[in-house]
Order: sequence, then C-alpha cells, then structure tokens
Amino acid sequence: MRTRTAAVDLTWNGTTVTAKISGETTAITYTDPASGEADSLDITIQDRNRRWINAWMPAAGDTLTAKIKLQDWAREGDTRVLSCGSFTLDNFTFAGWPITGSISGVSVPADGAFRETQRSKVWANVTIKEMATEIAGRAGIALSWDAEGFDFTLTSIEQSNQTDCDFLMGVCKTYGLGLKVYAKKLVIFDREAYKAKPPVMTLAPSDMESWNWQTTLAGTYTGGEYAYTDPKTEKDITAKTGKGPRILKSSGKADSVADAERKIKAAVADANHSATTLSVTIMGNAALFAAQTIQITGLGKLSGKYYIDKVTHNLGSGYTMSLELSLVA
Repeated sequence: MRTRTAAVDLTWNGTTVTAKISGETTAITYTDPASGEADSLDITIQDRNRRWINAWMPAAGDTLTAKIKLQDWAREGDTRVLSCGSFTLDNFTFAGWPITGSISGVSVPADGAFRETQRSKVWANVTIKEMATEIAGRAGIALSWDAEGFDFTLTSIEQSNQTDCDFLMGVCKTYGLGLKVYAKKLVIFDREAYKAKPPVMTLAPSDMESWNWQTTLAGTYTGGEYAYTDPKTEKDITAKTGKGPRILKSSGKADSVADAERKIKAAVADANHSATTLSVTIMGNAALFAAQTIQITGLGKLSGKYYIDKVTHNLGSGYTMSLELSLVA
C-alpha cells in the first residue's frame, strides 16, 4: 500500500543536519513570494534536551539551504524534490516552559550591504539590466534576467540614501518588473508577460481544503495620466493610457513621452493586479511556484485563470500549501 511522505532536507553552514535534528523540529514553513519581498524559511523547534540553547545555539548570519522531498506522492514511485534555495539566518527566539524556539532565514545575499547599506548615486545613460547587473555583482550574486522589451536607456535616475535592495525594487516596480532573490540569484522578470503564460495546472473544488474569494473596484482604474516637465523644453506634458471613468493620475520625472507612458501603464497594471483575489489551501505540490499561472474550475463565475502571487509550504503534521492568487482572466 502506498504511503506518501514529505520531508525537508536541511543544510546548516554547509553541513547536512537533517538526521541530527530529526525529532527536534515540529514545523517548517517555506514562503515563496513572486516579487516584492524575500523568500523565507521558518523552523519551529522543541528543545527538551536543551541542545539549541547550548551547543546548537544559532548565530545571526548562519546560512541554511532546504529541499522538500516527496516520496510516493501523487502515485507510487512518484519522487520529487523542491529546492527552496539558500537563506541567511536573521531572527531566532526561545520561550518556555517547555523550551520552544523559532528560527527564521531570508533569501538575501550573505553580504548584508545589499539591504543594509544606504548609497547615493546618480545613474546616467543606463538600462535597468545594467543597473541590476552592477548591483548583483556588488552583492556577490548572479543576475537572472527574463524581461524582453526593457532595453530602453534611462537618461538619469538618482539613488538617494537608499539601499541597493530598496532602490532596485523601486525601479522595477516603476516599470512593471518583478524582483526577488532566489538560490543566490537576483531574479528580475516581466510580470505581465508571466501572467500571459498558459496555466501550469488546473485546480478543481475537490483539490481545495479551503478557499476565500474577494473582488473590489476600489483602487482600480480604467486608464491613467502621467504629468511631467520636459527636461529639454521645460514644457508641461501629460502622457495618457486607456480611458474611462476611473483615471489614475500621477506626476514626476520622465525622460520622454515614451518613458512617461511606460510608467503610467505600469502603475495602472499594478493597481489593477489584485482587483480580484483567491486564497486556496491544497495538498502540497512541489511543481507549483510563485509567478506561474493556474486555472481554477468548478467555482462558477469565480473560476478563471489566476496568477500565483505567493506560495506558502507548511510541513509539520502533513504537507499543505497556501496559494495567494490574482485573477488574470
């Protein structure tokens, strides 16, 4: 008789510790957001033998890697491995009685300067990819770039007392790009292009342990206007996209009308992205990742194609996944 199993392989500072801490961990959560925040790994422990508050005491900056291993999962012989990536330990707590603890790591570069050191610099005549390449190199990680049509040159953009992380995140958001750190890589992608990809899976009501659907018109738009002053002629110009009753109005700097149009289109798309959302809890599945799309069926007019904004893997007494989804069509 098939017995499906799910387990997590952990490596701590380069040393495999899975067997060593077997029985000490009570729950492990891996959170995989599409963009805007770091991946995270959270481990809940029991410390009846007081190993963790003594010889095994964690230290901030420790490195962890994790893999979710599934055995006989969908069927007998179905073995899968999900690499959760690399994490830097940034928080741990203990409480009693009995002694319990939590250990948390995030997928940021080991070089803390990426999200800690504020810098000031004027970037001139540079593409977003060129900026990202320099920032990734400074952080000691590789750049994974998956965004076509973003090879335009920015005349001037200022990084003013901002960390590389915050600055680059802001630039990507301004132009409609997603950014995250995964597996020692800085990953940048075109979210709208990813939303256009075909679904990787279909979920029916029978697959769902629970779900919650919500929609709103508040904060959504049918078009937008971006006002700026031409840096050469000093004339006030307004770039527009879309039309209708709900217009998002914004203003700021722009190199040209084309640059202003890119900014307002990205702003409208971002505002409308989560107009309709669906949260679903399902049995764990190592094939699903944030930034993919899935098809929801069997929920009447709530059905459709959804983009995965976040996946949270929960392993303890079993293995479940929570999906945070936004309707595409």
